[in-house]
Amino acid sequence: MPIDLNAAMQKYATVTPQMANVWQQRATQAAQKWEANAKSPQTEQYWAQRVVEAAQNQARLRGLQNVTAADYSAGVQAGIQAYQNKVSTIAPQKWMNKFAPYAQIIDQVVATLPPKTTDVATNVMNRVVPIAVSLRQAKLQGVVARAGIGTPAPPALGPTPGPTPGFRSPFTR
Repeated sequence: MPIDLNAAMQKYATVTPQMANVWQQRATQAAQKWEANAKSPQTEQYWAQRVVEAAQNQARLRGLQNVTAADYSAGVQAGIQAYQNKVSTIAPQKWMNKFAPYAQIIDQVVATLPPKTTDVATNVMNRVVPIAVSLRQAKLQGVVARAGIGTPAPPALGPTPGPTPGFRSPFTR
């Protein structure tokens, strides 16, 4: 006897939402174990191996073959309330904690910038580039590493080196 896909779909749509409390309880009870496993060296190694494998097999592209813009839009529509709730209750403090080290770096770099000029290209090179370079350097050095894992000090913020010889700015000819 073949599987009745419509009946299975209807059962899934009816039963699965009713299990939200069970899912929440199990997920909450497993939080400590999840964190330990997620941060383990073995998990990192496994993840790295799987990323390479996925890239070699074009898994991302193959997975997207049957996904349309309409599917994407439907997912966005379905998630609006969850998004609104999260960004108004949970996310603000987390955002501030993640952005704080970057804000400190921006403030430190801005204090060392030369005054603005009337030339937009010069302003970008002298004022925007040092901020962007310092933020990227901080990110690569792990300034925003989570507390408990080790939070390195922000990078030294001396003068940002100028363009290397032969550097061609998109703002100059």
